[in-house]
Amino acid sequence: MTGLVYKEWKQNRWFILSMIPCGFAPLLALLLLREQITSADNIALRIGGLIAGFLAAGALQLLVLRGDDHKLWGYWITATADGYKGFLRVKYEMIFGMIVLFLFSLQFVDMGYCAVAADMKSKDIGSISSIALLLGFTQILFRAIDIPFTYRFGSKKGSIIKLICMVTLAIILGAVLIFSTEHIDHIIDTAKDLFRENSSLILSVGLVLCLALYYLSYRITCRLYLKGVEQYDS
Repeated sequence: MTGLVYKEWKQNRWFILSMIPCGFAPLLALLLLREQITSADNIALRIGGLIAGFLAAGALQLLVLRGDDHKLWGYWITATADGYKGFLRVKYEMIFGMIVLFLFSLQFVDMGYCAVAADMKSKDIGSISSIALLLGFTQILFRAIDIPFTYRFGSKKGSIIKLICMVTLAIILGAVLIFSTEHIDHIIDTAKDLFRENSSLILSVGLVLCLALYYLSYRITCRLYLKGVEQYDS
């Protein structure tokens, strides 16, 4: 197991460490555009930077899945003492660690910015930590979907199949929204009120569900891995 951890660190250490600058994206957005914005725009700009950091971090997390979708590696790791289950467990743990590192960096920068802005008596400070948590949950869910597709079909084919599934799902959701437009405002208002009154409970339940789905994703990938190895191109 130690060898697998070392292999992942040696191969992907720059992707792992890049989670830290991704967490600085909201602050970088403010610094780069500080002359073009007013104080009232800073929350919107920070949220924009947060989303940019979220997308960049997600892309980098996907890159650590590349390079392992080869038949030779799949058969070799299967024959080792840890087996492919040990390899997949380390991979899942590493990606989860990357998500935590990204969130920690975001929260650290956001708390620091809010503290400095409060000392300077700036207005319209606002914290974006709650949005960061929701995006962190979203990353866990996305990776729980990405990893099985990648190891079952390979990185290229898996991305295409996943894209087709996501587009199909988006079309279905779009159709549902179109046929229920008269109820959307009511649903959104109800959801806002529910979250406002029970935010801590909802976040706690959401975290438990995300972790449960992430673990379920690991179990699914373990079942599909050898079938995927048989279909890898080389």
